[in-house]
Amino acid sequence: MRALLRPALAAALLAGGAQAQTAPALPAPGAELKRLCETIAMTPADAREAARRAECVLAGAIPSLNRFEEARVFARWALSRGEPAGGLMLFLAFQNDPANQFLREGRVDAQAYARLAARSLAQRREQVDAIEGLGFAAGKGHPAAGPLLAAYFHDTVAPRNVARLGALTALLIRNGEHSPTIERFAREADAIARDAAGTKASPRAFFGAWGDALAAARQGYRAQSGGKACQDVQLKSVSATELQGAEFLPLTGTLVAESYLVRGQWSEFWSFRACGEEVPVKVDFAADGWGGATSSASYDKGA
Repeated sequence: MRALLRPALAAALLAGGAQAQTAPALPAPGAELKRLCETIAMTPADAREAARRAECVLAGAIPSLNRFEEARVFARWALSRGEPAGGLMLFLAFQNDPANQFLREGRVDAQAYARLAARSLAQRREQVDAIEGLGFAAGKGHPAAGPLLAAYFHDTVAPRNVARLGALTALLIRNGEHSPTIERFAREADAIARDAAGTKASPRAFFGAWGDALAAARQGYRAQSGGKACQDVQLKSVSATELQGAEFLPLTGTLVAESYLVRGQWSEFWSFRACGEEVPVKVDFAADGWGGATSSASYDKGA
């Protein structure tokens, strides 16, 4: 039986919690896109046309021996001249490049993930440029960039990303973006802000830790009550220690500065209410190097 939660947090969990976002799929180019791309000059005349050529190359509508690198060249040129679509294309080129992927036939390849997570800051220049480009595009109101930036905040560990996600999804919804994913992100950010405001985890990491934390709370109640079981377990509050060994991706854009914790660890103290008793749980988090976090939870009997 599922533990009873405050309604907002329960709704967020029942909606599926936080699922890792994969790169947006690049669909095979249709006849209409191919016709449009045939009109794009090999040497674009301006930034907007350069961004469009990057899109055509990425989609495969314009043949290329190395479509990801060629798309980056045009996207960077467009972005350097202030074209938001250039930033978006730079991000999509990074996300869809097989060199940056860790899914194999829909499953996480642990070795590929570990290799990506082990990259040094010097090896992450393309990643930095991609995220900066996405932030710029979203800041300029590009309609496709906002939802992608929301997914980035949702999945990526950094202390203020829940607040960023809440603010961005609220703006997107006010502007007419009502996709199921954005509405779910908004519910999750709101639920965490109300019931677990002290967390430094991303929504994905928070909900990933939830099962172990709940099990620890139930175990703690049994220890406190002489072996009794309790199904009425609710999270009441969360506090966190300071980050230790923090290393952020060197992002400087207004929307994305300090939004990606590469290294660092911290502990959180989740206070549960179980059948009338306070049950303290300690959750230890550590950034995993590729935007996520590992976690472990235990009954904090010394609290």
